[in-house]
Amino acid sequence: MKQRENVLVERKPTFDDDSKTSKNERNAFDKKKHRLKKYSNRYKVDQWQERRKRAVLRGYYKEIPKDRCARQKGTETKVETRSGNDTSGPKKSPSFFDVARKEYERKKEETLRVKAEREEALRKYKEKKMQAYKKLSKRTKKGQPVMKDRIELLLQKIQQDKAN
Repeated sequence: MKQRENVLVERKPTFDDDSKTSKNERNAFDKKKHRLKKYSNRYKVDQWQERRKRAVLRGYYKEIPKDRCARQKGTETKVETRSGNDTSGPKKSPSFFDVARKEYERKKEETLRVKAEREEALRKYKEKKMQAYKKLSKRTKKGQPVMKDRIELLLQKIQQDKAN
């Protein structure tokens, strides 16, 4: 026992030359805090709220220069319209909502147009396949394929390849 006590007494905190703290006084791992952070729903919700606040602030700070530019452009357009012989009232610049709505409608029309084109192409493809199947599936009374239709299809393919 006394030997152990001596050993413990001999282990005094040693200081590095560079740092003023002892090696024994390092930041110890706090298991309780770690568990609270990892498994606590409240902590996760708080973290999410903090991230959300920061994201909103980032968006706000991004919008400030855009608003300044829009205001400057708005004042310039008002000055130009007043100087001209325009009898109509001052033109309102479209709001963010109007611009977003127009953009949404434009994208929606574009997707509908693309969808209609795709459906039309698919319909034509299926119709062509059906015609080819009808021609290729014809049989004679003895069960042999009718060669006339097959040769016509081959001729059409060759002509299309030549045209392309």
